[in-house]
Amino acid sequence: MLDPFLILTPLLLLAIVALLGFVGCDKLFDVNPITQLPGIGPSETVVQVGPAGTNELSATLNGLQGGELIVVTVQWKISVAGPQMPAFTPNIFAPVADAYNWQGMNIQVFSAFNPVGNAQLTVTVKLVQNSTVTWNLCLSAYGNVDPNTPTYSPLTSPLNYVGSSPQTAPINLGGSGGDVLYAVGFAADSNGTFPGANNVLSPATGFTAAFLAVTNPLVEQISGFEPIAAQVTNANPDPNAKGFIFAMGIKVAPSS
Repeated sequence: MLDPFLILTPLLLLAIVALLGFVGCDKLFDVNPITQLPGIGPSETVVQVGPAGTNELSATLNGLQGGELIVVTVQWKISVAGPQMPAFTPNIFAPVADAYNWQGMNIQVFSAFNPVGNAQLTVTVKLVQNSTVTWNLCLSAYGNVDPNTPTYSPLTSPLNYVGSSPQTAPINLGGSGGDVLYAVGFAADSNGTFPGANNVLSPATGFTAAFLAVTNPLVEQISGFEPIAAQVTNANPDPNAKGFIFAMGIKVAPSS
Protein backbone atom coordinates (compact mmCIF):
# COMPACT_ATOMS: atom_id res chain seq x y z
CA MET A 1 0.00 0.00 0.00
CA LEU A 2 1.38 3.40 -0.95
CA ASP A 3 2.06 5.96 1.74
CA PRO A 4 -0.50 8.82 1.33
CA PHE A 5 2.38 11.31 1.73
CA LEU A 6 4.10 9.90 -1.35
CA ILE A 7 0.90 10.41 -3.33
CA LEU A 8 0.51 14.02 -2.11
CA THR A 9 4.17 15.02 -2.59
CA PRO A 10 3.99 15.57 -6.39
CA LEU A 11 0.80 17.60 -5.90
CA LEU A 12 2.48 19.77 -3.28
CA LEU A 13 5.48 20.33 -5.54
CA LEU A 14 3.19 21.36 -8.39
CA ALA A 15 1.44 23.83 -6.09
CA ILE A 16 4.76 25.35 -4.98
CA VAL A 17 5.99 25.66 -8.57
CA ALA A 18 2.73 27.30 -9.57
CA LEU A 19 3.01 29.75 -6.66
CA LEU A 20 6.56 30.67 -7.66
CA GLY A 21 5.46 31.25 -11.20
CA PHE A 22 2.58 33.44 -10.03
CA VAL A 23 4.36 35.77 -7.60
CA GLY A 24 7.96 35.35 -8.80
CA CYS A 25 10.93 33.92 -6.87
CA ASP A 26 12.28 37.40 -6.24
CA LYS A 27 9.15 38.25 -4.22
CA LEU A 28 9.28 35.14 -2.03
CA PHE A 29 13.02 35.35 -1.42
CA ASP A 30 13.52 39.14 -1.66
CA VAL A 31 16.84 40.20 -0.11
CA ASN A 32 15.98 43.87 -0.67
CA PRO A 33 12.36 44.39 0.41
CA ILE A 34 10.68 47.77 0.03
CA THR A 35 10.38 49.42 3.45
CA GLN A 36 7.35 51.39 4.58
CA LEU A 37 8.32 54.54 6.48
CA PRO A 38 5.69 56.63 8.29
CA GLY A 39 4.98 59.79 6.35
CA ILE A 40 7.55 59.23 3.61
CA GLY A 41 6.01 55.92 2.55
CA PRO A 42 7.89 53.28 0.53
CA SER A 43 11.69 53.30 0.39
CA GLU A 44 14.19 51.01 -1.30
CA THR A 45 18.00 50.78 -1.14
CA VAL A 46 20.63 48.94 -3.16
CA VAL A 47 24.38 48.92 -2.40
CA GLN A 48 26.79 47.89 -5.17
CA VAL A 49 30.42 47.09 -4.32
CA GLY A 50 33.23 47.67 -6.81
CA PRO A 51 36.66 46.03 -6.56
CA ALA A 52 39.85 48.07 -6.64
CA GLY A 53 41.04 48.61 -10.19
CA THR A 54 37.60 49.45 -11.61
CA ASN A 55 35.96 52.80 -12.34
CA GLU A 56 32.31 52.04 -13.16
CA LEU A 57 29.40 50.73 -11.08
CA SER A 58 25.67 50.39 -11.73
CA ALA A 59 22.71 49.72 -9.45
CA THR A 60 19.00 49.40 -10.20
CA LEU A 61 15.95 50.35 -8.15
CA ASN A 62 12.75 48.48 -9.03
CA GLY A 63 9.13 48.89 -8.06
CA LEU A 64 9.17 52.68 -8.31
CA GLN A 65 6.18 54.84 -9.18
CA GLY A 66 7.96 57.97 -10.36
CA GLY A 67 8.66 61.16 -8.45
CA GLU A 68 10.71 59.55 -5.66
CA LEU A 69 13.74 61.29 -4.17
CA ILE A 70 16.85 59.33 -5.18
CA VAL A 71 19.81 59.58 -2.79
CA VAL A 72 23.21 58.40 -4.00
CA THR A 73 26.30 58.00 -1.79
CA VAL A 74 29.60 57.18 -3.50
CA GLN A 75 32.85 56.28 -1.74
CA TRP A 76 36.05 55.96 -3.79
CA LYS A 77 39.78 56.69 -3.99
CA ILE A 78 41.84 57.65 -7.02
CA SER A 79 45.45 58.75 -7.34
CA VAL A 80 44.90 61.75 -9.62
CA ALA A 81 44.83 65.22 -8.08
CA GLY A 82 42.34 67.93 -8.95
CA PRO A 83 38.60 67.62 -9.74
CA GLN A 84 37.36 64.15 -8.98
CA MET A 85 33.58 64.49 -9.36
CA PRO A 86 32.18 61.19 -10.65
CA ALA A 87 29.91 61.20 -13.70
CA PHE A 88 26.37 59.83 -13.51
CA THR A 89 24.02 58.24 -15.99
CA PRO A 90 21.35 59.55 -16.04
CA ASN A 91 22.91 62.98 -15.64
CA ILE A 92 20.37 64.30 -13.11
CA PHE A 93 22.24 64.26 -9.79
CA ALA A 94 23.53 67.25 -7.83
CA PRO A 95 25.74 67.16 -4.71
CA VAL A 96 24.03 67.46 -1.35
CA ALA A 97 27.36 68.58 0.16
CA ASP A 98 31.02 68.77 -0.83
CA ALA A 99 33.02 65.54 -0.85
CA TYR A 100 34.41 64.43 2.51
CA ASN A 101 38.01 63.21 2.59
CA TRP A 102 38.17 60.31 5.05
CA GLN A 103 41.17 57.99 5.31
CA GLY A 104 42.40 59.29 1.96
CA MET A 105 39.11 58.37 0.28
CA ASN A 106 36.30 60.56 -1.02
CA ILE A 107 32.73 60.16 0.26
CA GLN A 108 30.05 62.28 -1.36
CA VAL A 109 26.24 62.33 -1.33
CA PHE A 110 24.06 63.34 -4.30
CA SER A 111 20.31 63.54 -4.91
CA ALA A 112 17.73 63.93 -7.68
CA PHE A 113 14.07 63.16 -8.31
CA ASN A 114 13.08 60.09 -10.28
CA PRO A 115 11.24 61.15 -13.46
CA VAL A 116 7.45 61.03 -13.21
CA GLY A 117 6.05 57.67 -14.27
CA ASN A 118 9.43 55.94 -14.20
CA ALA A 119 9.01 52.48 -12.58
CA GLN A 120 12.67 51.42 -12.74
CA LEU A 121 15.84 53.45 -12.42
CA THR A 122 19.37 52.24 -13.19
CA VAL A 123 22.11 54.58 -12.02
CA THR A 124 25.66 54.24 -13.34
CA VAL A 125 28.57 56.08 -11.76
CA LYS A 126 31.91 56.44 -13.54
CA LEU A 127 35.10 57.70 -11.91
CA VAL A 128 37.73 59.74 -13.74
CA GLN A 129 40.21 56.97 -12.94
CA ASN A 130 40.16 53.44 -11.52
CA SER A 131 39.59 53.36 -7.78
CA THR A 132 42.66 52.19 -5.87
CA VAL A 133 40.49 50.69 -3.10
CA THR A 134 37.23 48.79 -2.80
CA TRP A 135 34.53 51.35 -3.54
CA ASN A 136 30.76 51.58 -3.21
CA LEU A 137 27.61 52.96 -4.79
CA CYS A 138 24.69 53.32 -2.36
CA LEU A 139 21.37 54.02 -4.08
CA SER A 140 18.14 54.81 -2.19
CA ALA A 141 14.63 55.90 -3.20
CA TYR A 142 12.13 57.69 -0.95
CA GLY A 143 8.51 58.41 -1.86
CA ASN A 144 6.28 61.32 -0.76
CA VAL A 145 9.18 63.78 -0.32
CA ASP A 146 8.85 67.57 -0.32
CA PRO A 147 9.79 68.64 -3.87
CA ASN A 148 10.95 72.09 -2.76
CA THR A 149 13.14 71.22 0.25
CA PRO A 150 13.82 67.47 -0.01
CA THR A 151 16.92 67.31 2.25
CA TYR A 152 18.32 69.33 5.13
CA SER A 153 20.95 69.47 7.90
CA PRO A 154 23.74 67.30 6.46
CA LEU A 155 26.13 66.37 9.29
CA THR A 156 29.05 63.98 9.79
CA SER A 157 31.03 62.50 12.63
CA PRO A 158 34.53 63.99 13.14
CA LEU A 159 36.81 62.96 10.26
CA ASN A 160 39.53 61.94 12.74
CA TYR A 161 37.24 59.75 14.88
CA VAL A 162 38.84 56.61 16.32
CA GLY A 163 36.66 53.93 17.90
CA SER A 164 33.72 51.62 17.27
CA SER A 165 30.69 53.96 17.32
CA PRO A 166 30.97 57.11 15.16
CA GLN A 167 27.99 59.42 15.48
CA THR A 168 26.73 62.81 14.39
CA ALA A 169 25.31 65.59 16.49
CA PRO A 170 21.51 65.32 16.81
CA ILE A 171 19.54 66.37 13.76
CA ASN A 172 16.20 68.03 14.51
CA LEU A 173 13.65 66.27 12.32
CA GLY A 174 10.84 68.66 11.46
CA GLY A 175 7.15 68.09 10.92
CA SER A 176 4.93 65.84 12.98
CA GLY A 177 6.74 62.54 12.62
CA GLY A 178 6.84 62.14 8.88
CA ASP A 179 10.45 63.13 8.16
CA VAL A 180 13.21 60.53 7.80
CA LEU A 181 16.82 60.56 8.95
CA TYR A 182 19.07 59.00 6.28
CA ALA A 183 22.55 57.89 7.33
CA VAL A 184 25.44 55.91 5.88
CA GLY A 185 28.36 54.67 7.99
CA PHE A 186 31.84 53.40 7.13
CA ALA A 187 34.66 51.71 9.08
CA ALA A 188 38.33 51.03 8.36
CA ASP A 189 41.30 49.39 10.07
CA SER A 190 43.52 51.41 12.40
CA ASN A 191 45.91 52.08 9.50
CA GLY A 192 43.07 53.31 7.28
CA THR A 193 42.68 50.16 5.17
CA PHE A 194 39.10 49.94 3.90
CA PRO A 195 37.14 47.87 4.65
CA GLY A 196 39.86 45.73 6.21
CA ALA A 197 38.58 43.57 9.04
CA ASN A 198 35.52 45.77 9.54
CA ASN A 199 32.87 43.66 7.87
CA VAL A 200 29.90 44.18 10.19
CA LEU A 201 28.40 47.53 11.12
CA SER A 202 25.13 47.60 13.07
CA PRO A 203 22.47 50.33 13.05
CA ALA A 204 21.81 52.50 16.09
CA THR A 205 18.85 51.80 18.36
CA GLY A 206 15.64 52.58 16.52
CA PHE A 207 17.31 52.72 13.11
CA THR A 208 16.68 50.14 10.39
CA ALA A 209 19.39 48.82 8.11
CA ALA A 210 18.19 49.65 4.60
CA PHE A 211 20.17 46.95 2.75
CA LEU A 212 21.09 43.76 4.60
CA ALA A 213 23.50 42.24 2.09
CA VAL A 214 26.22 44.89 2.64
CA THR A 215 27.08 46.13 6.14
CA ASN A 216 30.15 48.31 5.44
CA PRO A 217 29.07 50.78 4.25
CA LEU A 218 25.84 50.54 6.22
CA VAL A 219 22.83 52.56 5.05
CA GLU A 220 20.34 53.10 7.87
CA GLN A 221 17.18 55.15 8.36
CA ILE A 222 14.63 56.18 10.96
CA SER A 223 11.40 58.16 10.93
CA GLY A 224 10.68 60.67 13.67
CA PHE A 225 10.04 64.26 14.73
CA GLU A 226 12.64 64.91 17.43
CA PRO A 227 16.41 65.51 17.54
CA ILE A 228 18.11 62.22 16.62
CA ALA A 229 21.84 61.45 16.44
CA ALA A 230 22.89 59.03 13.72
CA GLN A 231 25.27 56.28 14.85
CA VAL A 232 26.63 52.92 13.74
CA THR A 233 28.53 50.33 15.77
CA ASN A 234 31.53 48.38 14.50
CA ALA A 235 31.73 44.73 15.60
CA ASN A 236 35.53 44.69 15.11
CA PRO A 237 37.12 44.59 18.61
CA ASP A 238 40.07 46.75 17.46
CA PRO A 239 39.85 49.83 19.75
CA ASN A 240 41.75 51.93 17.19
CA ALA A 241 39.51 51.21 14.20
CA LYS A 242 38.46 54.27 12.20
CA GLY A 243 34.82 55.23 11.70
CA PHE A 244 32.75 57.76 9.78
CA ILE A 245 29.05 58.48 9.37
CA PHE A 246 27.07 60.94 7.26
CA ALA A 247 23.45 61.84 8.05
CA MET A 248 20.76 64.23 6.83
CA GLY A 249 17.03 64.82 7.13
CA ILE A 250 14.59 63.98 4.33
CA LYS A 251 11.48 66.14 4.43
CA VAL A 252 8.04 64.63 3.95
CA ALA A 253 5.77 66.25 1.38
CA PRO A 254 3.32 68.75 2.89
CA SER A 255 -0.23 67.54 3.44
CA SER A 256 -2.64 68.56 0.71
